[in-house]
This record gives sequence, C-alpha cells and structure tokens, in this order.
Amino acid sequence: MRMRTAVICLLLLTGLAGAGPALAHEPEGQGAVTSEQLLAEALAGEEGKEVIAQTYTFPPGAVLPWHIHPDAHEIAYVLEGTLTFQRAGEEPRTMKAGEAEYLSPNVVHRGMNLGDIPVKLYVVRIKPKDKPLVQEVPPPP
Repeated sequence: MRMRTAVICLLLLTGLAGAGPALAHEPEGQGAVTSEQLLAEALAGEEGKEVIAQTYTFPPGAVLPWHIHPDAHEIAYVLEGTLTFQRAGEEPRTMKAGEAEYLSPNVVHRGMNLGDIPVKLYVVRIKPKDKPLVQEVPPPP
C-alpha cells in the first residue's frame, strides 16, 4: 500500500497522471507541495467511480498551477494554516483551519500558500476511474 501511495504521489507531482507539467511549482528555495493518499476505493453503488482521500502539505510560498479535476467532485478541508484558493474568474478566497470548500467537476482553480507557515489540507474526491486525478490547464484570461 505504501508503494502504491508513493507511486501515485510521484505521478501527481511529476504530471505523469495526465496533468502535463509538474503540478507543484516551487518558488526559489521552497519545497514542493506533497501529498499522502489515505484511501482509494470503488464508490459503492456507482459503477466506474472511485473515492480518493488525501492530505496535502503546502510549504510557504507554494503555488499550484491552474488545473481541473476531470469530472470529479472535490471537498477540501483546511487542517492547519491558511490556504488561498482561487476559482477562474473569481477573486482569491482565504480559507483558514477548520474551513471547507466544495468544488464542482471541471472547475478551473488553483491553491496557494501565501503565508509563512505550512498549510495542511484534507481532500476527498469522487471521480470516474478512467479519468486522471488532475489536469493542468492554461491560466484563465
């Protein structure tokens, strides 16, 4: 199980899971966003869908590129720190520890840690088994 988690994390961070370039852009002297997969199971009663639960750690200064989760629902909960979350066409929103956000399928968005302490995020996604977890997209106009 640990090997599978490591491989999935590597795929996410290197973009081999259909995301194109690496998803975690590293500011000068900063580390990359890291993830740990906690669960990946078939969604009961929904043929062809799965539920994935992960934690992400955003070091200070980390900015994810604009991306979508193809046909996936996402629920994110901030465990520690303050995450800046932005949907395309909207002003950035600050999410503090204890706050949650629901993201509909295919919404262009990004996450950033503009603070000086790490952010820890818990994310649950319900997605088609045949779709990548993430897909990088061009920045919105």
